[in-house]
Amino acid sequence: MHGQIIEESSCGQYERSDCLVTIAPSESMIIEIKSKVKKLFGKAIEKTVREVLKDRNLKNICVIVNDYGALDWVIRARLECALKRAV
Repeated sequence: MHGQIIEESSCGQYERSDCLVTIAPSESMIIEIKSKVKKLFGKAIEKTVREVLKDRNLKNICVIVNDYGALDWVIRARLECALKRAV
C-alpha cells in the first residue's frame, strides 16, 4: 500500500498484550511511544514502526503507539490496519 494519509485513523485496543495505534497526517515524521516498558522496548517498538513506514514510503505522518505489552507482529498489524483506514 502506497498512498497519502488523508485522515486520522486508529486500530487496536487498550487491552493487555495489545496496543492502540493512532496515525494522522503531519508535516514531518513523528513517532510517539507510550508504554510502561518503554525503557526496555521503546527502541524496538520504534524500529518496527519505522520499518513499516519505510516499506510504505511514508514520511509525513504522526504515529502514536499506546503499548500494553504487544508483540512485534501485533504492532505491525495494528499499524497496517490504521494505514489502510487512513488512505
